[in-house]
Amino acid sequence: MTRERRIWLVRHGETEGQSSIRYHGSNDVALSDLGREQICGLVPFLEGVSFCDVVHSPQLRAKESATLLRDGLSLDPDLLRVDERMREICFGDAEGMTREEIDAAFPDFWAAYEAGRTDAFPGGEPRASFTARVAAAARELAAAPWSGDVLLVAHRGVVKYTIRALLEPARAPQDAFEVELGSLSVLRQTSGAWALEALGMRPEA
Repeated sequence: MTRERRIWLVRHGETEGQSSIRYHGSNDVALSDLGREQICGLVPFLEGVSFCDVVHSPQLRAKESATLLRDGLSLDPDLLRVDERMREICFGDAEGMTREEIDAAFPDFWAAYEAGRTDAFPGGEPRASFTARVAAAARELAAAPWSGDVLLVAHRGVVKYTIRALLEPARAPQDAFEVELGSLSVLRQTSGAWALEALGMRPEA
C-alpha cells in the first residue's frame, strides 16, 4: 500500500504592519497579538501529525509563526529551517501601501497589472521571477525523501504558487491567492500525484 504524505501550508498571521490591508512583501513586519492568536489557533488542526521538516520564509512574520507552531506542537527545535526562496514577493515602491494608496500614487498601475501589461509592482520583483523561485523550492521539497509530513510556513503568494507548482494546472484553484492570514491549506500526495485536500482552513471556519 502506498503511504500518503502531506505538505501543510500555513500563511502567517496578522502583523503590526496591518498585513490584512497593506502590501508587505520585503518589509520585515512582526506579528501582532492578533496574529499570534491566529497561529496558535491552528495547533489543534496539526496535533498528531508526524512532521519531519518545518520550513519557513526568512521573514520575521513567518519565522515567528513557525516558532509558535513548533512550541505549540512540542516539536524538536532542530526541525525548523529557513528557505530563502520562500520569502514573499517584493512590492517595491508600493511596500506598506493599501490598494487605495497604490492607486493614488500609481494611477495607471492596476489596469496595466490586471491586463498583463506589467508583471511587477513599481520598482518591485517581477512576478515571473517570484513564481519561478517558489516553484523551484516547492518541487525540490516535494521530491525529497521524507520520514514524515512537511510543514511550510510562509506568505500568501508563496502558498498560492506552491499549490500551483505541485498540482496539474487544470486542478489548481484560481482562488488560492485568497488564503486568509493565519490559515492552513493541505496538499496530499498519493502514488506520486498531488491533490489539494484543504484550502484556507481557520478555527472559525
